[in-house]
Amino acid sequence: MMANTTIADLRRDHETIDVLARRLSGLIEGPAEPQALSVALDHLLHAVADHLDREDATIYTLALSAQPGISRGKVDQVRDEFERLKCNWRDYLVQWTPEQIAADRDGFVQATRAMLPRLRNRVQLEDSLLVAAALQGEPSVSNFR
Repeated sequence: MMANTTIADLRRDHETIDVLARRLSGLIEGPAEPQALSVALDHLLHAVADHLDREDATIYTLALSAQPGISRGKVDQVRDEFERLKCNWRDYLVQWTPEQIAADRDGFVQATRAMLPRLRNRVQLEDSLLVAAALQGEPSVSNFR
């Protein structure tokens, strides 16, 4: 994680990911060419990767420090769900290369319809944890590493 990552930085990341996910969602519902789909997916994949480099496990520390408090069991459940999503996301990215998107646009559309809501729900959950931490006056999440 970068040394000076703030809650505001992570929330901006979430906004970017949400915008890019919505863009890809819109493209798959229209007549977009496979090349446009590949480019949109590439933008989203880079935004998610950059975000994970900065956030990753920090969100769990924030969750545990939030008041009125979240049980350790709930945090572990959220972490386990996130690890499954990360694994599914990696599989999705390996499967849907530009060549594969061009070869099976319909399959890509179906897989993307399944993946994007999960990704966007995750971003919303993380954002709610960041808001809780911000309300407690946490100026930076880099202190948690």
